[in-house]
Amino acid sequence: MKKERVAFLGPVSSYSHQAALGRFPEAKFELVPVVTIRDIFEAVQSGDASRGVVPFENSTNGSVVFTLDLFADRELSYPDLSVCGEIYHDVHHCLLGHKSSSLLQESDGASTPTPAVPQPLKPRTKPLSSLEKIQRIYSHPQAFGQCELFLGSYLKGIERIDVTSTSKAAELVKADTTGTSAAIASEAASVVHKLDVLARNIEDTTDNTTRFFVLRKGLENDKVDEAGLFAQDGAHEKSLVSFTVDHKSPGALADALDSFKKYQLNLTSINSRPSKIRPFQYIFFVEFEGSKLIDPEGVVKGAFELLDKAAQSWRWLGSWTDQLSAKMGARSPSRDGLGKPIKGSGACERLKAKHPNFIYDRLRHDKSSPYQLLETTLAKYLPSFVNRTLPKQLLTPSWKLPAGYHLIFFPPPTTDLLKDGTDNMHFPGKPWVRRMWAGGSIEFKTDDRHKYLFSRYHQSDVVRCREKITNAVVKGSVDNQKVWVDIRRDIGPTHSNRKPSTAESAAIIETRNLVFMPAKTPEQAIDDISKPIRTIKPTIKPDFSISMVPDANLLFRFSSLTFNAHRIHLDREYARTVEGFRNLVVHGPLSLLLVLKALSSQMGSSEMVKSITYKNLAPLFADEKMTICVRRSRSQANATSTEASGDTEIPMNEDSAPEQAGSTQVEAESTSTEADGTPPEGNGEVTRWDVWIENAEGGYAVKGTAETVAVGDETPQLHPVSKKLIRFIRTKA
Repeated sequence: MKKERVAFLGPVSSYSHQAALGRFPEAKFELVPVVTIRDIFEAVQSGDASRGVVPFENSTNGSVVFTLDLFADRELSYPDLSVCGEIYHDVHHCLLGHKSSSLLQESDGASTPTPAVPQPLKPRTKPLSSLEKIQRIYSHPQAFGQCELFLGSYLKGIERIDVTSTSKAAELVKADTTGTSAAIASEAASVVHKLDVLARNIEDTTDNTTRFFVLRKGLENDKVDEAGLFAQDGAHEKSLVSFTVDHKSPGALADALDSFKKYQLNLTSINSRPSKIRPFQYIFFVEFEGSKLIDPEGVVKGAFELLDKAAQSWRWLGSWTDQLSAKMGARSPSRDGLGKPIKGSGACERLKAKHPNFIYDRLRHDKSSPYQLLETTLAKYLPSFVNRTLPKQLLTPSWKLPAGYHLIFFPPPTTDLLKDGTDNMHFPGKPWVRRMWAGGSIEFKTDDRHKYLFSRYHQSDVVRCREKITNAVVKGSVDNQKVWVDIRRDIGPTHSNRKPSTAESAAIIETRNLVFMPAKTPEQAIDDISKPIRTIKPTIKPDFSISMVPDANLLFRFSSLTFNAHRIHLDREYARTVEGFRNLVVHGPLSLLLVLKALSSQMGSSEMVKSITYKNLAPLFADEKMTICVRRSRSQANATSTEASGDTEIPMNEDSAPEQAGSTQVEAESTSTEADGTPPEGNGEVTRWDVWIENAEGGYAVKGTAETVAVGDETPQLHPVSKKLIRFIRTKA
């Protein structure tokens, strides 16, 4: 089935692109970048695109006049267009360019006081590197208006050049390698165009938000949004009309506006643009609460009848669901079995209404990459055959991302941290101020030839993570309520060329289950430290296990790698006196990574992890032994590995040498692996595994199931030049 096309203001990585992705998933729609806002109107009017996403106004800088002028449609070029939806997108600007080698000069950014402005405002942020070489700045006019404090403090008098979009500005700066140009654009644009971030969050206000309208062709429709993408139960409906009045008639504008007042329709915005019929005569735009398409009492129809009499001309420009009222929790709260509102249901609705986050990264595996830093971090705790998972392939930029390694990429795109050090992206609000990782699942995708999707991409490719809250619900008794938040992450390649790829599905689909709990009193926290942890001991034995003792150094390094400042991993006193844990807590993602590493070490060389589902049943603590276990499903394992004597146990502590521990124990006891730690080849079928981690008490801390599967031939396809070089090396050897 052919996908519907959605036009947006490009290039790829523009704010319009990010807003469009939040409402039109690439699995269902083809997103088409265009050069100007006019191009979007023309694409929808001509039928080349079924939808168009256009910027309409910004919370800091007001209306986008280019869009208003096109809605004015003085030449009747777009008679069939109407607004069918809106999108609110948080905008955080960065100054992008080529980093200078000059030393950064410290400054607080304060402007010089004047009699007119005795206490000038300061910008919210400071530069990250020297800006002294910058001679010109490219950006969209709206972006300049949203960053006046920063520009006036650090780049006063520097030439500003208007371009069609912030992403286009980044393109131009990329081409200028002199370091004298900079762009105001998104951080995503810095990744796509390989630019340095010279300053972050340079917008004047923290709540800088742009509202986009969604256009369609067809003025009359019995549904507000035929695609079903914008409907929100209980949210308000809004409409937009334009009109002109007789400027020579006193009170003409007041009479037109009175049409809405008489029918009790609330006006939410009024704009005007020159009519270009006569000088200083205007076309007025009025936005109001109400819908022409959903009007059971006829109030909108009545207002339009009065407007028809008061105005010289008028036009209805569309009706849609008000996303702001939906986002702010305008829907009716959830209720319990007695019909009473459930505490926290409003917070859950607000979480579910949040737009997706898009995080861009490059999955590098050079010496300074998170990939190599992770393996360096774990080298002290794991034997080499478990820790080293990157295949050594000569002159091959293509590679297979080891299972679970995506967890150290795609850091949370926020600068706002809560008191416990966590980010606020999934925070439901007070009183649920304690966060724990409850479990989740990961699916690693293959193509139709059973080849791992990531194996065909290069480490220089830009990869995107789309993160969306899929559910939020209050659970528990009245005096012990918790908020459970489910998150889905779709991870897959994107491309920096003009037209984004739409044929690929996500290579990794991950779900995360977080639980938020009320704060503990100091007395409760101290009391919980002395309470024994509930222990559920396994009734089965592993085919392979490895023990290790995590310490504060490991937790600190993993926190740094994952941009995770949660204090339960870093501050022992906080973990004890505020959260009630007896020591620092091991990260949920770290324990998951360790399970996947142990599992990967037991697979055949032609196998890959297909999926894993897990629950975190009890906390793991620093300075306490933990044992990672894997076990083939008994319906598939061979007779040798079912014997208890075939279990492999590799005890590890902070003083043991990984290589020695691994080689000694494996040679002596393992029957499920070869002497070098490499498991035998599988039979090509799906293999099911039990995976778990035991805590110091020998009980389940993490419990899950996994599947592995044989993949197709993954022999790397070398570039012809690389093939010639290899042949040359071999002839000289």
